[in-house]
Amino acid sequence: MSSWLLCHPPLLSAAVLGPLRDGLRARGHEVVVPDLRSAVETAGEWWVRYAEQAVADGFGSDRPVDVVVGYSGAGVVLPRVAAAVRAARVVWVDAVVPARSGVTLPSPDLRAMVRGMARDGLLPPWPTWWGPDALTELVPDPELRAQITAEAPSLPVDLYDQAVPVPDSWPDADVTYVHLSPAYDADAEEARRRGWRVVGDGAGMHTDVATDPAAVLELLG
Repeated sequence: MSSWLLCHPPLLSAAVLGPLRDGLRARGHEVVVPDLRSAVETAGEWWVRYAEQAVADGFGSDRPVDVVVGYSGAGVVLPRVAAAVRAARVVWVDAVVPARSGVTLPSPDLRAMVRGMARDGLLPPWPTWWGPDALTELVPDPELRAQITAEAPSLPVDLYDQAVPVPDSWPDADVTYVHLSPAYDADAEEARRRGWRVVGDGAGMHTDVATDPAAVLELLG
């Protein structure tokens, strides 16, 4: 039995990783999906709070984690989390690949987009970005969709102006990139350039972690 720490992206709650958690537990693994939303209530140094909370609400500071997984936007802070939990294996699941070193900034296009959506310094919850019917296709199950929608936070827009530092050292001996959707083609290609193991063809949907967890489990190995 392995210990797995699953990290949700800032734009969503732990609910999106619930089906994957359940699938891993059914295979006999010990799995924690901490609720990290409070770490991104304010923008400044959110990555520090995120990693600290992942440790505190995960397996604690005294126990190394076998596998740490970052989904979607969690990828930008995954090296810091992996270092904090002393992970043996690190897995990006359709996630942002951070800079090799230095800091990671969102793209200018993304920053411009979120600034255009902000009201009173806050972004609308992510499930509302694409219109009323978009999430129905992405997450067909009505109960799960309702939970994901209800729990999605309104992030401070200046979170997307933050330069997230990449730690000088993190446990990168065993790294996998799980490529689910075309939206992350560039990140998967960057993972290949870095010599990481890349699995998946990118022909599915970004929300397959919630809607097709069995397929994602097979990719995780």
